[in-house]
Order: sequence, then structure tokens, then C-alpha cells
Amino acid sequence: MLKRYFLSIIFSIFIFEYYAKAQQLIPLDEEAYVKQINDQINRGNSDSTRLYNYLLLSEYWAPTDALKSKQALDAVLHAKNKNILSSGLLNYYQAVYETSQGDKTKAKQLYNDAISILEKESKNKGTLIKSWYNYAYMQVEDKGYDFLVKTLTEKCIPLSEKSGNTELLAYCYTQLGLTFMSVGQLNTAEEYQKKALEQLLNIPEQNTAHLITYLNLVSNYCYKPDSKTAKIYLDKATALIKKYPNTQHAANYYYQVAMYHTTKLEFTPALENLSKGIALAKIKKQGKMLQMLKFRMYNVYLMQKDYTKAKALMEGILDEDILTKEGINRKIIITQLATVNELMGDYKQAYQWLKKSSALSDSLQQKKLLEKMNALEISHQTSVKQQTINRLEQEKKENELLARNKNLRTILLGIALGLSLVIAFLAYLNYSKQRKLNEQISLSHQQQLLRIENKRKYDATHALLQGEEQERQRIAQDLHDSMGGMLANIRMSISKDGIGNINETNDIVQKLDRSISEMRRISRNLMPETLKNLGLETALSELCESMSYKKLRIQFEAFDLSENIPFETQLALYRITQESISNVIKYAQANNVIVQISQNDNLLNLTIEDDGVGFDKNQITKGLGLKNIENRVQLINGTVDITSAKGEGTTINVECYV
Repeated sequence: MLKRYFLSIIFSIFIFEYYAKAQQLIPLDEEAYVKQINDQINRGNSDSTRLYNYLLLSEYWAPTDALKSKQALDAVLHAKNKNILSSGLLNYYQAVYETSQGDKTKAKQLYNDAISILEKESKNKGTLIKSWYNYAYMQVEDKGYDFLVKTLTEKCIPLSEKSGNTELLAYCYTQLGLTFMSVGQLNTAEEYQKKALEQLLNIPEQNTAHLITYLNLVSNYCYKPDSKTAKIYLDKATALIKKYPNTQHAANYYYQVAMYHTTKLEFTPALENLSKGIALAKIKKQGKMLQMLKFRMYNVYLMQKDYTKAKALMEGILDEDILTKEGINRKIIITQLATVNELMGDYKQAYQWLKKSSALSDSLQQKKLLEKMNALEISHQTSVKQQTINRLEQEKKENELLARNKNLRTILLGIALGLSLVIAFLAYLNYSKQRKLNEQISLSHQQQLLRIENKRKYDATHALLQGEEQERQRIAQDLHDSMGGMLANIRMSISKDGIGNINETNDIVQKLDRSISEMRRISRNLMPETLKNLGLETALSELCESMSYKKLRIQFEAFDLSENIPFETQLALYRITQESISNVIKYAQANNVIVQISQNDNLLNLTIEDDGVGFDKNQITKGLGLKNIENRVQLINGTVDITSAKGEGTTINVECYV
């Protein structure tokens, strides 16, 4: 009787909490699996392969090493080309990490987002199936086991069959069996475990799904109890564990071996296997599995009547606060402490634990106490009612009509009260709905106003810069056509006729030459003809050469620029470079400037870097030059990043798509 009682306690409270999280479909040869992942990361044929293997590595480490899991996940999330992977995949693996950290709210949202995306994709069906299962498991506390059963039968299993993934199909069947086992439906659980075995017959080489199914069957038959059949599947699991002793499922294997021996009342081998499992769980950092093993050991000690050791184990589990983070688990631990103290004869301590259990409102002892109190209350009410009946029988004829009228008034009052409550509830719902609708309308209106304001600012900036370019072009044309012609004519006249003194003539001619050169330079700056005729690369090269001087060396580099870049984008990048170099000349006191522009597919990247004095971005206000740069970047839908610090130079990086 004692044996069956404690098996039932562990079975109903803890087993689903652990199994649902621990039964990962990680290959049994974990060392080879991790090595294969790292090889793909280091020598993968493509970026997508390397990033995907980082996600697999994050999933592998999530239950046991949060730091390694986060590092692998961040390697993907911080990668510039992470968009080559499906965002549904990214959401799933982030959810796996958040689940291991205990953030259920965030994990549920990420699983839900992953499902929404992956359902629209033809690939990644395996990840969609796992997303559905994990999402449903996270809902058990709120929606119950029926939601998990519905998800497995209506989503996971049909998707596995449709995709032809036999291993996942077997896994879904064994998890469905595990769910029924968790609520005590052992025969139904056995049926689904057998369906899992049928699917596994199609997989010649035994793998993780085989081991999980064998161990689940061991549990199911031990709970029946049917130790003879349990031994059949325990032997199958033993054969697999011998091949892969370092698998993360090894600790669970020893748990099942101990359960088998406990069922047969063989306490010594049960404790030996539990000790092995505890040692492995510590090495693997399997916190919940470690607690499960200790709880099983507590169960054995209790059956041996070694209450001192049993009590110490319970107190240790409570202090470590791993399983007991869940409210229902904490209640059962405290209840067990009350029980073991009672068995030890320490009724005062047992009472204290029972009071703590009562504060949690849902322990087994609390239910028994409430049942007794309710029985006494019912008995008391029955006695009072009987006295009332006896009195009413004596006055029946006189008060019968009055009693009927009173009952009728009570019924009518109840109906009226009920209708009032319904009307009030409907009015509240309508009010809430209207309030939400008004809030949405207000928010939509504010967003629309913001879009209009941004559009107005964009149009104003575009018109301003466009007008500036047109004015530059007009002035450049006037300088070239009018002033250029006049200066050239004066020079020709002086060169031809002279003014008497040859030295004075030469001096004037030289000054005119310099004036013409300066006029041409100003004209080029206002509207570079090279940009129109020869393209961005040649124009930038000429710009860098023209703005270099003795104390400032400007190095220009260009890589893979196409000839199909829109002229508006070319002009913006030219002006940004021109403005940046002008700022360097005015303020930076630099000796060297590097201008580099490159193109990768449709992504353009422009970098201007100097070795000048730099500036503190937090202490300087943006002048017209930096504002012009940002405006021009905005017009080509690009991004700009300005990096600087005092004494460390300045780097301006512009990216845009063409």
C-alpha cells in the first residue's frame, strides 16, 4: 500500500514536468553530434549552413549550459546576413533558449510567431512540428492537458505523416502516450506507445526516438504495475545505453532502472542505480533530472522506513528550489515533509509543514481536512434542517401559503438579479469594446499624422536639396559659359598684344590662368561633369585628387561598382564624400584620409575615414555639414553611422540599396 501511494505521488506530480522538457531528439552519440556541428560552423560550404549549425548548437546547450547556448544564438542574431535564414527558424530557436531560462511568456510568444511564419513555408516542417508541440506544452498550465492532446492529434501527428518524417511521427506518438500516462490513463498511454514502436520498425538503426519510447514504456508498465513487461523494454534500453553511455538520456535510464527495482521492492539495486543517475545528472548539469532522481531516492528511503535520510532529501530539494519553482511541485514537496515528520513522530514539525502546505491551498492533506470539515458542516446543517422540518410540519397548514409566496418572491428576485447581472456584464463588454476601438482609432490617427509629418519633412528636404543642385548647375553653367569665356578672351588678348613690359604680361597671364583654373574647379564642385559623363568611380577619384594637397593625402579605393547605379544615388554619394572631406579639411587637422566605396550585389557601402583629432559625439551638436550628410542619406533610403572619439579620428559609413 505504501509503495503504491508514493509511486502515485511521483507519477501524477513530477513525471510530465520533467519528460516533456528533457526528451529532446538529440542524437545518442552526442560527442560526434557536437563535433559535426562545430565542423560545419568552421568549414561550412555556405553562410546559411554555418548559421543554421549555430542554431543547432544553441538548442543542444539550452537545457544544460545557458552561457554556451546564448553565445551560439547571438552569433546568429548579430550576424549581418542572418536574413538568409527563415525568421520562423530564428523565432523557434530563441523560444528554445527562453524556455530553458524559465521565461514562459516570451517563449510562448516566440513559438507562436514561429508557427505563423513556418506554416506559410514549404520547408522546415520538422521545426514547425516541434514548435507546435512546445507551444502546446507551454499552455498546459493555462489550458490543460486536453489542449496538448488536441495539438498532438490535430497538428503534430498529421504534419509528421504528411512530411514523411517517421522519426518525428514516432516521437509524437510516444509524447501523446506520455501525456495520457501523466493523467493516469495507462491503457490509452500504452496504445500510443505501441503506435510509436510500429513507426520505429521502419527505422532500421536504433536512435534517440527508440530509447525515449522504451523508457516511456518502462514507466507505463511500472505504474500498472507489470514489472515483467517493463523488463522487456528496459533490456532494450540497456542495449542502447551500453553503446552510448554519455547520452543526456543516461540519467533518465538509471531513473527507470530504479523504478523497475522499486516496483519489485528491490531497494538496494534501486538505490545503486539512483546514485549512478545522480552522478551523471550532475556532470550533465541536468538540474530537474537530478531532482527527480533525488525524489525517487526519497521514495525508496520512505519505503525502507529510513525516515532521516528521506527527510534530508526532501529538505535538500526544497532548498535547491529547482522543481519547487512550480507551485504544484512545491505543495507536494511540503506535503511530503509533513508526512515524513509525522512518520518520525515529530508531530509539531509535521504540523508546521502542514500549515505551510495549507497556505498553498491545494495539498493532499488540505483536501482531506476540508473533506472532514465539510462532512461535519453537512451533518450540522442536516440536523438544523430536520428540526426546521419538524417545526414546519406542525405549522404546515397555517404557513403553507406564506412559504409558497416567499419561495416565489425569492425565485423572482433571483431571476431579476440574474438578468441585472447579465445586462451589466453585456454593458461592460460593450463599453470595453468601444473603449478599445476608440484607443485604436486614436492610435491610428496619431500614426497617420506622424507619417504625414515625416512625408512633409522628406518632401521639403528633397525639394531643398534638388533646388540646391539646380542652383549649383546654373551657377556652374554661368561660370563656364560667361566668366570662363571672358577670362579666356582677356588672356588671349594679353598674350597676343602684350602691355609693354614682358614680365608684367607674363605675371598677368599666370594670374589669369590661375583664375581660370580656380573658376573651373569651382564649376566642377558645383556640378561635376565627370559624374555625368564617366560615372561615380571616376568622379570620386577625381574629387579625391583635386581636394588633396601637400599636408593632406587622400587615398581612394573602389571595388565592384556597377554602371547601373541611379544618377540620383551617385550624386548623393558624391556630395556626401565632398561634404565629408570638406569637414576633414576644416576641422579634423588630419594627415590622411581613406575614401572607400564597394558594391556587393545590390548593397552599396561608402566609408570615409581620417586620422584627425576626432570629436566627442555626446558633446558636439550637429552642424550643417553633418545634417546635409544625413539628409542626403535619407533621400536615398540609406543608413549612416558616424564613429568618432577625441584623438582617434572619425569614420563615416554609409549603406544603401540600389
